Amino acid sequence: MIETAQDPTIYQVIREQHRVVAELLAALAREQDVARGQQLFGQVRDALERHARAEEAVFYDILAQQDAQGKALVKDAERDHAQVRQQLAELEAMRADDERWATKVEALTRSVSEHVEFEESTIFAAVEAILDDDQARTLAETFEALESRVEPEAAA
Repeated sequence: MIETAQDPTIYQVIREQHRVVAELLAALAREQDVARGQQLFGQVRDALERHARAEEAVFYDILAQQDAQGKALVKDAERDHAQVRQQLAELEAMRADDERWATKVEALTRSVSEHVEFEESTIFAAVEAILDDDQARTLAETFEALESRVEPEAAA
């Protein structure tokens, strides 16, 4: 496929996914119904896992192939992903009516927000220095294709 200026770049795709996850996390934090809370948690978990696995395979790979600084940024981002996965596993092991639920959801939201800030500033800037707009559009297509094939693993 030939990319056009109307096709989204990898940055636009990832920013949009970050926005959707932030909305899901906000809904999860507000939810009072236990069953709905569990359902929303499943959506958050699956969205985060698909997103992280696609980022690691496609987006971070660009930086990992560069210099030591790029590799260090990837290591930091993957450490963030590992922390989020650990927090997801902790939430997976409890019910939404557990007294620790709200605190754990708040911690997860904070971890995701901090990672998003790091990624959208530092990681994006590093990748923008490597890719031109056409490459960023092609990478977005690859990212979305991979993500659509990723089967989420519960708290992977």
